Formats: sequence, structure tokens, C-alpha cells
Amino acid sequence: MMPAEGDQMQRRWTTFWSSSTPILAVLATCGISIFAFLQVALPDLPKRADLVIGNGTDPGSLHPHRASGIPEGRVIRALHEGLLLLDPETLEPIPGCATSWEVSDEGKRWTFRLQEGLLWSNGDPLTAEDFRRSWLDLIDPLQGAPYGDLLEAVTGAKEWRNGEGQRSDVGIETPDSLTFVVKLNRPLPWLPFLCTQTPLQPVHIQGRDGTALGVPTNGPWQLEKWDLRDRIRLVRSPNYRGPAKVHMESVDFLAIESGNTLVNLFANGSLDWAVGVPPVLMPFLQQNPEWNQALRTDPYLGISFYRLNFARAPLDDSEVRKALSLCLDRNALCRDILGGNLQPAWGFVPWPKPALNAHEQLGNPSLSSALPGYSGMAKTTEAPVEAALISEEGWPKLGYDPQKARSILAEAGWRVPNSDSGRPIPPFEILHSSGSTHALVAEWMQSSWARELGIETQIRSMEWRTFLQTQRSFDYDISRSSWIADFPDPATFLELFTTTATNNRTGWSDTEYDRLVEEARLSSDPQQRMKLWQSAEEILLDRGPILPLWSTTSSNLVSPALEGFFANPLDQHDLRSLKWKSQ
Repeated sequence: MMPAEGDQMQRRWTTFWSSSTPILAVLATCGISIFAFLQVALPDLPKRADLVIGNGTDPGSLHPHRASGIPEGRVIRALHEGLLLLDPETLEPIPGCATSWEVSDEGKRWTFRLQEGLLWSNGDPLTAEDFRRSWLDLIDPLQGAPYGDLLEAVTGAKEWRNGEGQRSDVGIETPDSLTFVVKLNRPLPWLPFLCTQTPLQPVHIQGRDGTALGVPTNGPWQLEKWDLRDRIRLVRSPNYRGPAKVHMESVDFLAIESGNTLVNLFANGSLDWAVGVPPVLMPFLQQNPEWNQALRTDPYLGISFYRLNFARAPLDDSEVRKALSLCLDRNALCRDILGGNLQPAWGFVPWPKPALNAHEQLGNPSLSSALPGYSGMAKTTEAPVEAALISEEGWPKLGYDPQKARSILAEAGWRVPNSDSGRPIPPFEILHSSGSTHALVAEWMQSSWARELGIETQIRSMEWRTFLQTQRSFDYDISRSSWIADFPDPATFLELFTTTATNNRTGWSDTEYDRLVEEARLSSDPQQRMKLWQSAEEILLDRGPILPLWSTTSSNLVSPALEGFFANPLDQHDLRSLKWKSQ
């Protein structure tokens, strides 16, 4: 006789949490209420999902073309499947809907062969034409997709987006129902990686206006329930014909913005996987052996930064932007505010250090070769970088030098503390999405600028969906941001801030920067490409619209009874590979 579901769940956790007293003491030290374990519970449901994930903030959209956040991507990858998948251990592209693919000798024609018998969740046949229509919808300039420029290397795509061509000119063809052909105007060696990402997943014709209940999807699971600001429930799709076995019949994604609540729910067994442990809690969790069984901190190819609205004074002044950056002690931020487990950012392209805990012993090759060949400005150092705009290699770095910041402002005609001359810097607003860590960082920035430059700022917090809309409509002064690599090349970061990039979201435009990015795109010489990317990053740091703060590290709490969770620098984990050790 099989044990009841509740009994199975209890067995998953009994061994791990058999001696919880030290754990509760650690949480109490962090300011987390021990009584919250009794107070925080999931709403009544017919039954607990096989896998429950604390997914951070509530997704803004589940449409592959409209979503741009990490919480959205995690759900969308369970609902949809692209031409290719990422190997959960190596991050190499592997077959998804396509069983094989090949590229022409000159690198400008890719041909994908789809698996026979693919179905949408409602039983409709899935064909190459579904991919063609979906990719064209993504490119369509009238759609305003956040990743609408992702395929500008496809012949005719950029011209269509610029109003100089039309849909039928785009080089995407389907010779038959199982063959998908992409024609490029330049080599795009990372196209297979792009084919694994959510914007290039197929969208059913019924879902062109949005993914909701009843809209067919083609992934391992389908949407059963979405209660805003509560949970998303997925159930296994009966028509999935993909390459991997699916172990979980149902998956819940819980919207949890509070780090304390996230850890509490994991501790009482309500969560099997908690995404995004607050950095401030990390030192305490790492010191406890029982927590360390579940804690996964790994290199992450991402950057946390702030965008500056180039259309708003005084942020349109490059000297003001430099001064703001020089007054941010990134070492102190990472050490004193964020718990000491994050790397200060000295550039925009991140440079992951080795893993921070025992998982560095896994020998995962994807962790050591995230951006092969690139040695830009984002190398981190344990020693503070004092007063350095120029490194010993000649590249600009993001140093901490308030005195230099005041000199820069004074020379540019702005008023500085203890001086009556110059124009006063008008107050501006710091915008961030809701979350305790984001609030701490915003308050730290506010304090730093008030102390060193006498600048007054206000802080505004928004829930994720509203925050994204506000940032995309340019209704901000300075706005919290982050970016995670889509593929292993500096282009995934530096293409963001070209004049026409849909994810620029700052209004900044620089012809020299655009030229360097375009030359890097077209270069076939690997070393020359990297030099061009370095030069572009130099310009971005010197006069661009960003304040890089830290290189990210993924932090997850994963039940020790769960297997198939592999460290990787994109923090993307295929739910198909996850299963309980008893399965």
C-alpha cells in the first residue's frame, strides 16, 4: 500500500529537519520570527503539488514574447518548449522540439528538423509553421516585444522593424511541416543558445494575445491555476512528446517577495525549492551544517545595476553620472549591506568567481568558461579599488572616491557641499521593485549621495508588474535593474545599450558605441571581437546610463531529497530533470 501524499511529504523532510533547534536559533539571530513557522501556511488546496517552488515576485506575464523577468522565465520554460533545450549539467544546446540542426559553411543558414508527432496540449499538431509564425510575431514592430530585436541578424528583420520592409521579407522559411530554416545576414554562432530561450518558444495561434487558462502550450506542463500574488499551478500535459521524462505531475510556483517568508516556508516544509535567498541571510545559513545541506550558492552570469533616465536632468549630464558612481563604495555595499557573499562590480559584463561553497567541487565545466576569451573590466578583486577611473591595464574601473566626485561636479558648474557657488543638483527619485534587499540597497544609495554630495532623493517601491511597466515607459529617474546572460558571449550584455535596443530603457544613444557593437557583431576574428567588446564596455562605463553595483551569485534552498538540480552560471534548472530520490 502506498503511503498517503502527506506522509510522503513528511518523509522528505523528517531527516533534514530532525533537529531544528539550531536552525531556529540562526533564523532568530537574523530577525526572523520563530513563531512565523506556525503562522505562515499555504492556502487550502485539494492537494499539495508534487513540487512547490518559491518563485519570488509574481510574474508580469506568461507570454513568451512579453515576459522579460526571471520569475516569468522559470514558469514559461515549464509551459513551452523551444527548438532546443539546455543540457541541465553542461548548458550545451540539446534537442528539444528539433531533433537535429545544421549550419551552412558560411554560417548564415541554419536548418532545424522537428520531431514527428509533436502536439500542443489540446492535441493540435505542432509544426514548423507554428515556429515561423511565432518568431515573426516576436519581430513584428507593432508588438513592442521586449526582445523584439533578438533576431535582427535574420535577413529582413531589422529592415521590417525600421519600417523599411515587411513580414514576408524576413528570412524564415518552412519547406515542409518538419523543416525550419533561418537565413542570416551575418554569422550568429550563438543561435542554438537563443533557440533555448523563452522569446523563441512557439506560441499557439489562440495565445497570440496572451497566455492564460485554456490557451494551448507545448511544454511538459500546462496552466491549471493562476491566482495573482499567490500561486501558479501547472499540471502535466497529456500530449507532451518531448525528449525528457517528466517526473512531477504538478508544480506550484508561489509568489513570495519577502525573504523572511521564503526561508520560513522552506523551513516548515511548505517549499521544496526556494529561489533567491536574501544575501543578508547567507552568512548565517552557511554556518549551520543542516542548512548547508540545502543551500546552493553558485556562480551566476548576471549583473545588478541601476539604470539612469538619460532624458531627465541632472542625469543627462555625464559628469553627474560619474560623480554618482564615484560615491558608491561597492566593497562596503557587498560586505556590510549584502552579507559579504557578493562580488562588487567593476564593469558591466560580469566575471563570475569560483563557486562559493562545496558545489565548486562538482567540476561542472559550464562554471569556468561562461564567457570564454573575454577579459573586460568586470574582473573583481578582494582589495578595494581606490580612486581609480583607470586601471593598470588602461581600462576604466568603478572606484570609490567622493573627493574626486565633488571635484568633477564643481568643475562642471554644480554646487557641492561647503560651497555656495554652482547650480544646485535638483532632487531625483530612486525606483525599485518590492523586496527587502532592493529596499536596503536603495536606502544605502540614498544615504551615500546625501552624505557625500548633499543630494536629496526620494525612494519609490513598486510591485513587479507595475515596476516593469513604469521602467519601460521611462517614468523614472534612477531604476533598479539586473541582467542575466542569454548566451555565453559579451554581446548578451553589451547589445543592451545600442540606440535601437528594445531593452535599453534609458534613452541613451552613442554613435561610437553603436559602431563598436556593430563591428563586433560582424567580426569573424575572435580576438578582434573581444577587443571591440572591451572598447564598447569602456564607453558604456565612461559615459553610459548605468551604475553597476555587483556581480550576482545564485542562491537557492533545495530539499536534499530532491535530485537533478545542477549548478550552472545561468541558474536555469530544467524541471524535467528534477525528481524525488524515492521515485
